[in-house]
Amino acid sequence: MSLQSVSKTIQVLESFLKFDEGQSSVSELARELGWSRSSTHQYASTLAKAGWLVQNEKRDYQLSPRAAVFGRFASENSGVSPEVTGAMMSLVEVLNEPISYAMLNGNEAIIIERHAPKRSFAITTAVEPHMNLLTSASGMVLLAFDAHSSEGRRAGKEEELQVIRAQGYAETHSEWLGDLVDAIAVPIMSNGECLGALSVIAPAGRMDLPNARAALAAARAEVEQQLSGQVRESP
Repeated sequence: MSLQSVSKTIQVLESFLKFDEGQSSVSELARELGWSRSSTHQYASTLAKAGWLVQNEKRDYQLSPRAAVFGRFASENSGVSPEVTGAMMSLVEVLNEPISYAMLNGNEAIIIERHAPKRSFAITTAVEPHMNLLTSASGMVLLAFDAHSSEGRRAGKEEELQVIRAQGYAETHSEWLGDLVDAIAVPIMSNGECLGALSVIAPAGRMDLPNARAALAAARAEVEQQLSGQVRESP
């Protein structure tokens, strides 16, 4: 038997993902949840006393630094879903290049799982798990498809992000850890939320870019179908 109070507490915390800048008054929160103002205030004030919410100068509620620390820990240590891991391993076989899965972590993208082909690869000796949101393919995808990113975080890149949203992927050609590389990333979406970014990276000029884009797009579609509980029919 589920505990209704626990379920409702989770609903309150999750609702903050839907507000601009992650802030909400009790009245706005009550409308979002479909609850009475008094009931909403009781849950919000209890969460504030427990250290999961704080109030700003306008008395609006927002997630606390404690919640941010928990989120960071979760993003770095929670397991990647079997569907994503399976897709990554398949992509390694298809593309014969390293495949990464990154999640949004504050103002950066962080790689939480990576699979590489068995052959030697020049830039795998010191893989940096933290990536800039505005310069990496994974970072740009996470920024473009994050439903809660602020205007400040987008840093004037809205035009570029609109292109990424329209085409469904981000592609970069840059220097990384001293090497010139090509990178392509696609989002993994579920119920309108961007769960993470699936990407491939290779020394510049080695990868068949159209083939890589198609493979990543197919992997994304397969994973999202699996996550939604849909089974792809055989042709």
